[in-house]
Amino acid sequence: MDEVFKALADPTRRAILDELRQRPGLSLAEICALRPAMTRFGVSAHLAVLETAGLVATVRDGRRKLHYLDAVPLQQVHDRWLTAFASSTASSLLTFRTLLETAMKPQHVLTIDIGVPVATVWAALTDTGAARPWLYGTVTTSSWQPGEAYTQRTPDGTLMIDGEVLEVAEPHRLVLGFRCHWDDAVASERDGRLTYELEERDGGTRLTVSLAGLGPATLASAQESTREIYEGLRVSLEE
Repeated sequence: MDEVFKALADPTRRAILDELRQRPGLSLAEICALRPAMTRFGVSAHLAVLETAGLVATVRDGRRKLHYLDAVPLQQVHDRWLTAFASSTASSLLTFRTLLETAMKPQHVLTIDIGVPVATVWAALTDTGAARPWLYGTVTTSSWQPGEAYTQRTPDGTLMIDGEVLEVAEPHRLVLGFRCHWDDAVASERDGRLTYELEERDGGTRLTVSLAGLGPATLASAQESTREIYEGLRVSLEE
């Protein structure tokens, strides 16, 4: 508990946690850009304190390290100082929240820079009705309205992926349920979540693809194929 209180005592560290709550998956460079008056070493030192306290979790993306808020220590503090009745009630709710957050913590993250505008990448990701060579020739069908379904099928109609459209913030963020059907192993696993985040970078686009909540077979397939898929997207758009 001492490390948690030490971490929270500093207003800069509290501000970093607020930023990670609003924008999960920031890199060190992106966090530094949000506080130009502070050195990179200073930001790194604050992040180290937050990681030691368990308030920040990290995921490797190549040479970069992406940072995520981990609320479990805050929940533990909350539990410890509640009354006995309130603690019992809140503990059940907080345990459920912890399980949900853990299930949705990114398991595989890919970031790729594409030399075309954000609107062009968004259009390619949400293209419907035509085969997309970069995505194994599948055809996507959706209205892209939150709460509606989407499907990805091969030209012969075989269902490969489907799910619910969870969040749309055109042209910067798209969150989809991710249910796979290409073989029996993945079809038997739980649904996951696919998130696209698009940022403008020097006239081009930085695309971050995050996958969360996947079963082991689906995760293994994603780790093997995700970079190839989105490199194919980059090449097709930059030609």
